[in-house]
Amino acid sequence: MEHKAWKWFFIRRFLLILALVSLSEWLLNLFYHNCLYPWLEEVFHIRFFMAGWEDGQSISLLFKGVLYLAARGISSQFPGVSGDWLQWAAEQAAGNKLMGELLGQTAHMSQREARFYLAGTAVLAVFIILTMLLPYLAAALVFSHMVEVHIRELEEQDQKQREEYSKRRNLLLSDVAHDLKTPMTTVAGYAKALLEEGDAPREEYLTAVYRKSMQMSGLLNLLFEYVKLDSEGYRLQKTRENIWELLRESIAGLYMDFEEKEMDILPEIPEGECFLQVDRLQFSRVIANLLNNAICHNPNGTRVSVEAEAGDGEAVIRVRDNGAKIPEGTAHYIFDPFVSGDESRRSKGGSGLGLSIAHKVIAMHGGSLSLEQEPEGPWTKSFVIRLDIGECEKGVY
Repeated sequence: MEHKAWKWFFIRRFLLILALVSLSEWLLNLFYHNCLYPWLEEVFHIRFFMAGWEDGQSISLLFKGVLYLAARGISSQFPGVSGDWLQWAAEQAAGNKLMGELLGQTAHMSQREARFYLAGTAVLAVFIILTMLLPYLAAALVFSHMVEVHIRELEEQDQKQREEYSKRRNLLLSDVAHDLKTPMTTVAGYAKALLEEGDAPREEYLTAVYRKSMQMSGLLNLLFEYVKLDSEGYRLQKTRENIWELLRESIAGLYMDFEEKEMDILPEIPEGECFLQVDRLQFSRVIANLLNNAICHNPNGTRVSVEAEAGDGEAVIRVRDNGAKIPEGTAHYIFDPFVSGDESRRSKGGSGLGLSIAHKVIAMHGGSLSLEQEPEGPWTKSFVIRLDIGECEKGVY
């Protein structure tokens, strides 16, 4: 992405500079042909050799003229064969038209006048060349300044991203410490009660200790999974799987959880097969995370739908529900670690890592996971998985 952004930056700036250089060159040509050359002819009765060119000012023609005038001046200092050869070479390089323009101006002049004319013409040609090169020099300086400014902006943006990453990393560690501290304090309290009160309701205390221990274990497992996916060298263990069947298995595995919360789970999965190279364990974990998210963060009686379809080279899986919408501020960062909202994470047992892990896994499969909040209709929000596929046996619902 970054490479593409750089490419379009250079293309846009280059086209802008090219347009400005072309405009500058056209204006200079207009000035020379309509102002400078007529003024020289009117005041000094001198026709500059470029005045007759209809194709506009050409730096290459100016260079040829300067080289010819310089060679002619130098050849006069070397009489004999050397001087004749140098002048012949200069005439061949200049061409007949340019020669005709220059010699036509000096035909009626004395040798002294011709020498002064040719010297003045050479000086004027050098001056015009320098002015014609100014737009290119200015363009190079402006372009280099643009690149320098763009690089500085990218460096500042990168610095801000590093600072933001550092802040979020510290927040993640802080949240981990908080989420571990609460159950650990509970475990320590009940353990102390068991030691100090011999007649305490041991079953209740042991149940609380077990529940909090499992909460800590689950959080540590999620944190380990999150770090593992980001570790260098980690690779998915892909096999050819029927992803429609994986969806059915994931729904069946959580059917009792939906029953306990009196939720309706509505699978709409094609009867055919759709095979894809996926990591069976990780892909199933993504679906389970999305379904658990719907169970944990919606009230009893919520309707949940799992819809799947294949077409146009991609498989689309939508996990929808009609529960409460996710606040806009939270939705923007929903796939970042520990962004499920304090109340949900701390009072309902959510860790805030499940969606982040799901997003990473789908990205590692070359797909995308996004949140879509429905403005109207029976569903309020959808988590949408898109995966590139080959030919699927689509079947019907």
